[in-house]
Amino acid sequence: MNLNKHFEQTEILIYFVLMKGFFVLIFIWFQTNVLKAQVRLIADPRIEQGVRDKSSKQMPGYRVQLCFDSNKEAIDQVRSQFVSRYPKIDTYMRFEAPNFNLMVGDFRTLKEAEEFAEHIRGQFPLNIVHKETINLPRMD
Repeated sequence: MNLNKHFEQTEILIYFVLMKGFFVLIFIWFQTNVLKAQVRLIADPRIEQGVRDKSSKQMPGYRVQLCFDSNKEAIDQVRSQFVSRYPKIDTYMRFEAPNFNLMVGDFRTLKEAEEFAEHIRGQFPLNIVHKETINLPRMD
């Protein structure tokens, strides 16, 4: 067995392993430093609208109408009675010529609104459930 030939093959093998490692390092350096990648996102505008809708403070739901009258003082009186009995439920007054409408609650489902309307039946002049855009319910 010729030892010189064995050492020669080992040297060639080491040379190729080192060269391969060197080329891998150059390739990695080139990929990270020379090529600066840019990402351009092209999205459907409906996605952005959906995100805006999700971050909105309103949603579809129901409110209960307690009364309507052209006399604002009468509406204010009913409103103060309601607030004294149910302080955690929001009230909303809306003017639709020639009447003021007093709406209460931010109910997510029709069932919730109908149960509340049944609960207050007889205490207030009207109890009509309306589908509306409501504010997000309180957490307190």
